Amino acid sequence: MPSHHRAVVLAFSTLFAMRAGTCASQDLTSPPPEPTVTRYPSSFFADSRTYTAFDMLELVPGYTFADSDTDVRGLASASGNVLIDGSRPASKYESLEAILRRIPADCVERIELISAGTPGLDMQGHTNLVNVVRGGCARTRGSVEIGDAFYERSFDAPRLAIEAAHRSDDRLIELSTELYRSVDDEHGAGRRPRVSAQGEVLRDGRFSQDEGEKTAAFAGGYESTTFGGKLRASAALERSRFGADILDQALVPEEDTVSGAEFETKTSSELGLQFERALGTTTQLELSAIDRSLRSRGGERELHESESSLFLEDSDSRETVVRTLLRHVAGRLAIEGGLEAALNRLDSSARLTENDTAVPIPNAAGHVEEQRGEASIAATIAPGAHWNVELGSRFEYSQLTYRGHDALTKTFFFPKPRAIVTWTHAADRVQWRIERRVGQLDFDDFVSSASLSAGTVTAGNPDLEPDRAWRTEISWQRQIFATGAFTLALRHEKIDDLVDRVPVIADEVFDAIGNIGSGTRDELEVTATLPLTALGIPGAVLKPAALWRRSRARDPVTGATRPISEDAPREASMHFVQSLPSWKARWGTDLTLASEEREYRFDEVRTDRLGTLCNVFIEYQPTPAWNVRVFANNLTDRAAERRREVYEGARGSAPLRYVETRTLSIGPYAGFQVQRSFGK
Repeated sequence: MPSHHRAVVLAFSTLFAMRAGTCASQDLTSPPPEPTVTRYPSSFFADSRTYTAFDMLELVPGYTFADSDTDVRGLASASGNVLIDGSRPASKYESLEAILRRIPADCVERIELISAGTPGLDMQGHTNLVNVVRGGCARTRGSVEIGDAFYERSFDAPRLAIEAAHRSDDRLIELSTELYRSVDDEHGAGRRPRVSAQGEVLRDGRFSQDEGEKTAAFAGGYESTTFGGKLRASAALERSRFGADILDQALVPEEDTVSGAEFETKTSSELGLQFERALGTTTQLELSAIDRSLRSRGGERELHESESSLFLEDSDSRETVVRTLLRHVAGRLAIEGGLEAALNRLDSSARLTENDTAVPIPNAAGHVEEQRGEASIAATIAPGAHWNVELGSRFEYSQLTYRGHDALTKTFFFPKPRAIVTWTHAADRVQWRIERRVGQLDFDDFVSSASLSAGTVTAGNPDLEPDRAWRTEISWQRQIFATGAFTLALRHEKIDDLVDRVPVIADEVFDAIGNIGSGTRDELEVTATLPLTALGIPGAVLKPAALWRRSRARDPVTGATRPISEDAPREASMHFVQSLPSWKARWGTDLTLASEEREYRFDEVRTDRLGTLCNVFIEYQPTPAWNVRVFANNLTDRAAERRREVYEGARGSAPLRYVETRTLSIGPYAGFQVQRSFGK
């Protein structure tokens, strides 16, 4: 038996061994105690023409959806802020949005908005969660979806998705498959002028970078009420092919053409297992196991007259995690303890050639292995009618081994305490939180990578440590207009061993990811859910959100204080939706304001700007089984701009060499989706 499946098989064996000790089953979907839970029955959404559970979440007051992060290793840190029937999904493969879009709105009995401090729930760092409670679904149901999006220059993005589920008295079987092509709307056609420090145009002309991906995916799940609890197993397989065509046609100072291509093929698989069981009336056991693998083969090529460059990168990664959690709830007191063990591996290699001659780059190949264990304990208590207090900590131990040009082994131990105090009274909720957070190292940063179109090499750096931060947050939420909410949050982070960009010296100086010392980050976030019926717009809801961020760190190259790389100073968006019951329709718009983030390399300052994005949609439901959606996206034809200030050497001491500004736009695009559901 392959070694990477042993943890999953061991967890299965443990579950079957528990058959003899079956206890009375507890209703895992029973609502947590008040006042930290607000319930919205299906009738709350009845007039909104919602078609899926995801559509319903858009209307929950005071809630902002956060999807799961499949790039985060482990189970405890990767979850989003959604529960389904009181549990987190067993799979890390599928996004929460994809899962929620497969749940028909008429299958949802209620949605519960759960605030931090609720006994018996691990919020996993989120301020609030929603619990989608299903009920009344057809025993056999499914859906077929077809769609397409049409872009300028004859690009399109067709999609076919099929989903089916069958539920018997104590079993549920789910299958889904999808085939689709996506187009990257942050690239396209435009210009990439290069200007010297003296203002002389060094190169200008037409530039295009068209990117897209073809994906085929399959997922299946099995759920059973057995062994005195609920067992769920899942499996998934996905294969995708990414490609980008790059064309740089110079007209100044003379006609010249450089062509290139980026390519990558990924194959990923996942096996997952989850089991929940009540041990008596006040104690609950949860077991989870997951095994994921990803194989990637890709690179980039560039051709210029008789010269050629080729960069190739291969990687194989695997993650195996087992987690157990024991939770005891007695009234307003809850105590929870858990253990998680994980084994993560990455084998990666990179090769760069110019005119078939190898170019040496540091740390071009390596093997990374992480053995990690984490214990957690937390207690939640309600000392008064309006108060909830949560105290707890995680304790993480890991050993990281790197083998490549050099051999390196590091061990880490990090306590991660947290305290959350919540005060709720009438329409107001105030929450104070302090916690210690520990980042995760990206194994890809250990091995070198290159961008031929930009002419840059990022060196691998195995001598990395996770950053640590003390984070303090205070938030205030007020219910308004009966079904609306306003939230204000302030956060401060003090960061140690901040992960940013540093110079690495090999045969020459390269840019790399590294630790640069301490830093700070402050954020102010405002969100609101505003029903507009009182303003004469019946059935309409407006959800604005804004975030202001200020970060500071000392630049390892210049010694000056600057923002943390890739920290956007401002983010703002607005979502509007209105139901039109008499027309059996609803429509809406999403507006994302322009944003900017900056990256500080040792010889370059790179600034990425995205313009304002406006999308509009309308949905028509002639019958409950049919949903037709027509959309028009990028109506503002936003530009994606990358400005590179490139120096002769280290910033601060070397003169500016040139400024290159690449501005691309894909133009407005439109499309449709037709979905037919069935059930009996």
